[in-house]
Amino acid sequence: MAVARTGVFVDDYLEYASTLPAELQRLLSTMRELDERSQSMVNQARDQTKYFIGLPSHGSRKGIYDDEDLGLEKVRKEIEANQESALSLCTEKVLLARQAYDLIGSHIKRLDEDLSQFAEDLKQEGKIPLDEPVTLPPLPAVLKDERRRSGLLTPQSRRSDHKKNALTAMDVDQSDPNEPTYCVCHQVSFGDMIACDNENCEGGEWFHYSCVGLTPETRFKGKWFCPTCRQLM
Repeated sequence: MAVARTGVFVDDYLEYASTLPAELQRLLSTMRELDERSQSMVNQARDQTKYFIGLPSHGSRKGIYDDEDLGLEKVRKEIEANQESALSLCTEKVLLARQAYDLIGSHIKRLDEDLSQFAEDLKQEGKIPLDEPVTLPPLPAVLKDERRRSGLLTPQSRRSDHKKNALTAMDVDQSDPNEPTYCVCHQVSFGDMIACDNENCEGGEWFHYSCVGLTPETRFKGKWFCPTCRQLM
């Protein structure tokens, strides 16, 4: 019976996942397009800023407010507009990355549910002992490295209020075994977190505010390095 239902599980999941490659390709292509557009605006703003800084100030020139001053004001507004547009595109790219993360997560959850159901069928037929847990292989190290480079699988910065507090033992036990762990506490993502700016961080990559002594009010503005990376500097 369980073996017969294996085909059903496989067929159902393949049908469910059939749109995943195309949807991910669409999201990644859009993200690449947004990245190129934002980078172009950043480069343009940088060039305009260099030009603006190199011009003599109004106080160093003789005369009154003239057409040249109007030109400087126009350049300044163009710089601000390019900066705001680049920031907006980057925000949109982050939202798309969140969508890709959630999309992959939903497929992993569905696969876990199907595997659990299949395992229960095997237990009921005596194919495996009733007290034997069903475990999945750990996430390969290559995928962990790729996760950080791609920026797709980053922890959520906010969840529901009750998850902003420290996880209880029950919370940890009930968490998805395939969900990546972070921080010095080696727990899953929850609440407010900050990323270490060392691309080769081995201390945990992302860190819970409470674990590194931060709060939303005291969050460091600029580059931030975790305790492990600071010791290696």
